[in-house]
Amino acid sequence: MTYIGSVVSRPPVTVARATTIGEAAQEMGRAGVGALLVVDDDQQVGERLVGIVTDRDIVLRGVARGIGPDGRIDALMTTEVITVPAGMGVERAYEIFRDHAIRRLPVLDGRRIIGMVSVDDLLIRSEREIADLVHPLCDETFAPHREAAPPVVTGRAPATAAMAGTAAMAGTAGGLAAMGAATAVRMAGFAAPARRRTALHAHPGDTLVVHSHIPRAPDRLGEIFEVRTEAGDPPFAVRWSDTGHVSFVYPGPDAEVRCAGERSAADSTH
Repeated sequence: MTYIGSVVSRPPVTVARATTIGEAAQEMGRAGVGALLVVDDDQQVGERLVGIVTDRDIVLRGVARGIGPDGRIDALMTTEVITVPAGMGVERAYEIFRDHAIRRLPVLDGRRIIGMVSVDDLLIRSEREIADLVHPLCDETFAPHREAAPPVVTGRAPATAAMAGTAAMAGTAGGLAAMGAATAVRMAGFAAPARRRTALHAHPGDTLVVHSHIPRAPDRLGEIFEVRTEAGDPPFAVRWSDTGHVSFVYPGPDAEVRCAGERSAADSTH
C-alpha cells in the first residue's frame, strides 16, 4: 500500500492567522503555491492548524467584497479543514477528494503538519504509474526485438517488381503487420524515436529536448525551471521556447535532457 505521506513533495507553507492579506498573497507568489495553511502558535503544542486559504478566497472573499490588503487573512480562511493522517492509504484519499469535492488535503503526522496533497499531485502520481506501463510498450513498438534475417536470395530482382511487392504488402492490414511497426511508421513519414534505457533526471536551468518524428521538422526545446524531487525526477515544469507556455511534462522515449553547461557549450560553437 502507498501512504499519502509519501506523496507529499514539499514542506508545508504556513502563515500566522494575524498575517495580512497582502502579505499572504506575497507569500503565495514567493512559494509558488495556490493555498496556504493558517496556523496559531500554541505554546504547549506548537503550531496548530486553524484554517486554509486559497488564491480564490483572496479574490472572491477579499477583493470582490472590498476587503483591502491590510485585512487579516483569518477573515478569509476556511476553518472547517479536512485533514488526513500521513499513514492513510492513497486510495482512501482519492475517495475523500471525490466525496467532498475539494482540491487540497493537509497531511498531519499526529499534530505536526508535514505538508499538503492536491488532486494534481495524485494525477501526476497516476500519470507516472501509467507511464511505467506504457513506456515498455512504446519501446517494443518503436524498437522491437530483432528477429532472424530472411535468407538472402542471389541475383538482382527488377526494381519495379520489388516496388510492386512492397506496395502489395503495404496495401493490406496484414502486410503492415508483417512489415513490423517500426517499418510502417517510417513509411508514414515518421522516424522511430531513440530507445532510452535510463530514467531522465534534470535540474532547473536544464533544457528538455523532444526529438521530432517528422523528417526535417525541428526538435522542440523547453527550459526546465522546476522538478518534483531533489533527485531531479520527472515530471518537469517546462517553459516551451516555441510558444512560451508552461506545462508539466513526463518525458517519453523521444526526449533527452541537456544540462545547462552542455547547452552553453553548444551555443558557443555556433
